[in-house]
Amino acid sequence: MKITERTVALLILFIFLFVVGTIIAVRTVAYLEAGMAGSELKGFLVEVIAYVVGLTGWLALFIYSYMKGDFKDIEGPKYELLEMEEKVVKAEKEGGKY
Repeated sequence: MKITERTVALLILFIFLFVVGTIIAVRTVAYLEAGMAGSELKGFLVEVIAYVVGLTGWLALFIYSYMKGDFKDIEGPKYELLEMEEKVVKAEKEGGKY
């Protein structure tokens, strides 16, 4: 993969979001730890970790799609479907289905 300005910008954004999220999570856990019993905190941490893992997966899929160029031509698939429909209708007319 070629390293471009867009790749570097996405990497910096990801690192920034990860660092900010980590700081928020650490402060939240410290705040909740002061007011919760041990078993309640463990349950909360399991939920937070599951959320972070899921969010990381979605973020990875988004970055992969962006790097692949899926968001460059948003209108293109719409026209491709219309063209394919015209071809199918034409082929069905020639085949005697209409």
